[in-house]
Amino acid sequence: MPNMINYHFHDEFSADGAGPLALHCAAANGSFRAICITNHAETMDSERAWRADPDEMIDRFLRNAESVTAAAVRYPELDIRLGVELEYRREWRAPFERLLYEVPFDFVLGSVHIVDGLNISGGRDVDAYFLPRSQRQAYEAYFRQVDEMVDWGAFDVVAHFDLIKRYGHRHYGSFAPRTYRSCIEPILAKMARNHIGIEINTSGVNQAPGVPYPEPEILEWANQVGVETLTIGSDSHSPDRFAQGLEAGMRLALETGWNEFTLYEARRPAERIEIRTHRHVPG
Repeated sequence: MPNMINYHFHDEFSADGAGPLALHCAAANGSFRAICITNHAETMDSERAWRADPDEMIDRFLRNAESVTAAAVRYPELDIRLGVELEYRREWRAPFERLLYEVPFDFVLGSVHIVDGLNISGGRDVDAYFLPRSQRQAYEAYFRQVDEMVDWGAFDVVAHFDLIKRYGHRHYGSFAPRTYRSCIEPILAKMARNHIGIEINTSGVNQAPGVPYPEPEILEWANQVGVETLTIGSDSHSPDRFAQGLEAGMRLALETGWNEFTLYEARRPAERIEIRTHRHVPG
């Protein structure tokens, strides 16, 4: 039986995604054991501003749930789950909590893309965050935001824990986690206490860092402090990128002391999958 999983990808129900879920399932079928669609909760309005309108989100994700049900009938050998990625902003907590109450998600990712009101992961103005800040100022502010998100805790797994390095890399050079260990380890310990897992996000393989998120040291520290669950996702936004970097991510998991990925159902860990690498990953 295939043992690969992809617990982070986006389709047409995400503002930045493309293609119906069926095409993503076709890319996975035959090689993957389980997948979970994790579209962004927020959406972009006509003025290209991000918003989190609860009525819009609930309607969209109920339709997304219908597409998961249809895909499960079409691909019976593939365990297909409904998830969501929540972009943490203090003012969005209430609408997100309503969304989680109204929609029967299997899995919820929490992520940080906005720090001090600025996008640190993309867009035309991404440099505006980094240019006036030293590396320490930029990175410590980001990890404070991650820490606040973990305090909120209305999700299951932290996505791309060190995403700040995506564009920080081109301003400051390679990211050295040990420099920020005093910021990072307390967050990981809090995640362990609160039963929040961590993700290996393999989109970084094809981005400026050239490696998955997070760095090996962070995964080792997470394991050491007792973070209970590990998931993996390509963070792809189109079917042709569905499996990007997943082989590298599986190797990274094994190299940092993890032996299993966790599958979720109804927001609870449901099954552990042994990590086995392969010579070839489709896509």
